[in-house]
Amino acid sequence: MAVTPGGVPRQRLWLEHRSRQLEDGHPREVQARIGLVLAGGKTALAKHLKEGQRVRVGGFLSRAGYKGEARDRLQLIVETLEPLD
Repeated sequence: MAVTPGGVPRQRLWLEHRSRQLEDGHPREVQARIGLVLAGGKTALAKHLKEGQRVRVGGFLSRAGYKGEARDRLQLIVETLEPLD
């Protein structure tokens, strides 16, 4: 876990989504991966998570950075994180 210059704990995780969806009536395999950022007290939400565990996440989207390729990557700033298993 990292700590910001202001002393705020910050943790980064990856969320993977896999499902089968219908697109224009045709089945399609869908996969996506997005970085999750937990800051401050929110880092405790991930304390007992296990790799591969199903979760429900709420928050808001933000750029991963402001320079280079990071400008085009999204990350989800976590406000709620709920294990489903």
